[in-house]
Amino acid sequence: MIKVNDGKIRKRELIGILIFLFAIQVMNTTPDLLFKLGKNAAWMIPIISFLFMLIPFLILLTIVKRRNTGLAELVYMLLGKRIGSFIMLLLFIIIFSATVINSRSYADIFNTMFYPKTPIPYLYIMLIGASFYIAKRGLENIGRTAWLFTPIFSLLMFALIIFIWEDISFNRIFPIAGPGLGTILKESVVHSSVYGESILLFALYPFIQTHKDMRVGALFGWVISVISLALFMIIYVAVFDFPASQNIAYPFQQLSRMATIGTISHLESIYLAIATVASAVHFSIYLYLSAYFLSKMLQLKEYEPLMLPLAGLTVLFGMISPNIFVGNTLREALVQSSSIILLLFPFVLWIVDRRKGRSKNETA
Repeated sequence: MIKVNDGKIRKRELIGILIFLFAIQVMNTTPDLLFKLGKNAAWMIPIISFLFMLIPFLILLTIVKRRNTGLAELVYMLLGKRIGSFIMLLLFIIIFSATVINSRSYADIFNTMFYPKTPIPYLYIMLIGASFYIAKRGLENIGRTAWLFTPIFSLLMFALIIFIWEDISFNRIFPIAGPGLGTILKESVVHSSVYGESILLFALYPFIQTHKDMRVGALFGWVISVISLALFMIIYVAVFDFPASQNIAYPFQQLSRMATIGTISHLESIYLAIATVASAVHFSIYLYLSAYFLSKMLQLKEYEPLMLPLAGLTVLFGMISPNIFVGNTLREALVQSSSIILLLFPFVLWIVDRRKGRSKNETA
């Protein structure tokens, strides 16, 4: 019997989306940022940030289940039209700024590591063009594409550790606490929005088949991604040592150049292919969420027509940054400023939800 396509995704597609949202961080400038904060103990930051961000995630999960609605509808329901529009604007600024800043850094990585003779604008347009093509076909297509490439992406990513095994020395990760547990805890909280998309993903709640799919898919994909990033942070230190690891740009791409299988070398071409697909899927999710929050802020029924102008603006604004160093500074500022918002925002919704529920009970 042929199932009717209802446009909703299941937990396996959501797992794929989470993998391409978070696990891909091993390839971008996230390790550079974490090394600056946590030194040789930077591998702890993804784990602790996850634990801090997990609390507001679970709170929001409880509220959307009880109200049976998505994040945008929940905000308007609890906070009203004016404050709701302001919150939608705030969430749009966060996700669209991340789209611009992060996508430009990917264009810089491709240019520096693989295509030094190709102009950055050309690479940038190709990346955002591919992302727009995937995003325009809808959430179901994004989820299917992500799930289709998840096994290949995961297999090749972890196979890289085997390919460079001879260069690993785990003695290099000591002293294990790096700059101290106090510093690690502080930086983990301040930079917890490296997983901020976990809160924004509640916008997709109405497009996920069941609450169980949302709970299991999001948590499973998220945990795999946290383990991946923490593991690769350890591998980077174990291979390049510290402080050299914090001065090496794009450590994942450097590892792919070192990888060999027996006498076979130049495996970086395989990792270039997987990085290209992964980044296109990654930014298709960003474009989709940007268009969604903008449409909710403007009270529009359709959000797909907003994707093309947002894709164009991404390239336009992204090209303003003169180099990756400015981009890294902007990203750190964005992560710090959005962390406090995304950590506290679910608590505000929870308090308002409790008050409204209590008032309703008293009235009844």
